[in-house]
Amino acid sequence: MSAEELAELLGEWRVADGTLSIGLATALAHLVESQQLPSGTRLPAQRSLAEALDIARGTVTTAYEILVGRGYINAEVGRGSTVASGNRRSLRPSEPQTLLAAAVDLSTQSLPASSEIGAALGHLTQSALRPYLETDGHFPFGIPVLRSAIARHLSATGIPTTPDQILVTAGAQQALWLATFALTEPGDGVLVDDPTYRGALAVLDGIRHHLRVVGYPASDPNFAAMPMASLLYCQSSVHSPTGRIPTADALHRLASYAEQRGHVVVDDRSAAELVYDPKHQNTGLHGLVDPSRLLTIGTASKLFWGGLRVGWVRSDPQMINRLTDVKQAIDITTSVVDQFLAVEVLQNAEQAAAERRQLLLEQLDNTIEVVKEVRPEWVWERPSGGSGLWVDIGSDAIEFAMKAQTRGIRVADGPSFSVDHGFETHVRLPVWRGPELLRRALDLVDR
Repeated sequence: MSAEELAELLGEWRVADGTLSIGLATALAHLVESQQLPSGTRLPAQRSLAEALDIARGTVTTAYEILVGRGYINAEVGRGSTVASGNRRSLRPSEPQTLLAAAVDLSTQSLPASSEIGAALGHLTQSALRPYLETDGHFPFGIPVLRSAIARHLSATGIPTTPDQILVTAGAQQALWLATFALTEPGDGVLVDDPTYRGALAVLDGIRHHLRVVGYPASDPNFAAMPMASLLYCQSSVHSPTGRIPTADALHRLASYAEQRGHVVVDDRSAAELVYDPKHQNTGLHGLVDPSRLLTIGTASKLFWGGLRVGWVRSDPQMINRLTDVKQAIDITTSVVDQFLAVEVLQNAEQAAAERRQLLLEQLDNTIEVVKEVRPEWVWERPSGGSGLWVDIGSDAIEFAMKAQTRGIRVADGPSFSVDHGFETHVRLPVWRGPELLRRALDLVDR
């Protein structure tokens, strides 16, 4: 794309306040989000674009650096800059060295390790692992003791499960990839709640050239207006990023729609253990959707630690066999050591959930107080679970995130959670970081 063409596409991009570099980066990001600048588009040289826009070259240089840091574009020495593939889905892009090192990371809501992780590591001895060391280490479905532990865990939550209904994966992300890859064909439609979990969008972006990804309103879906699709992705427990929990009526309507259309349903219950009030726990779509077309995803990462990459898919044994065949083509077995740790920590899942609830409820109150104090104009709805606060800041969230980045702060902007570049005035804040750190970060953005 020539500099003149991009200048015309940008239109009136200057903002009344803020720096030119942040304004230009924001305008370019919106073009990428709306796919007016498709993946792979080569951007004009910095000097050429600066001349076309009648601004200093340094302004363009800084804007491009911001975009690299946010994962929108790739820059290669001697080859220029191109729009990145899966641009806004880059969950933790690396920032260029010319920008400040991240002083505060508000872009992730992953929790630090629970106390159970430390205790489990103490049991990680050669004698404990000896039964596995005497094998070839290949367990395509997962080690039997973990499949049984997961089955017991799910059964205790009201979802009766047997070990042969479980496939162990390297986290929920891999579980979703397996389900999507195995159960869709090129050109198939996939329905996704909007906004949704960024990890789901990252997976779908990876195979998006094969799929038609369509968003439906997470808060109040209009099922009559939904297009035909092969697969439906939903979150029947704690919803990311809003923290809402669907009502029983909403789950019944969703299940009824899926049954009428014959959709395969992927129910992501990764955050099910992070419900603030245990009385709000549900069993999702279990018993509401044909079990042969229902795949339920879970993980040990949310409850115990993001560094423990163990997840699972629950479905009927025939579906589990099908997914396992696909998994072996890319990943012969999930780490046996990680699986052993998962067995250990799942024994104390109830205690860990209680500890997480206490931590999150305390920190949620602290987070809300800081937001009220520093940003009284922001609007939010108190979540029912999870580790994030979904906030409407009343202004361009991408611009806010760009400005924050130049001050060494990572922020998760609303469009990164949306299939269709929606929620442009929203950001998600983590609730566990601590009030002083959050206050310092928000103060820094204002400088």
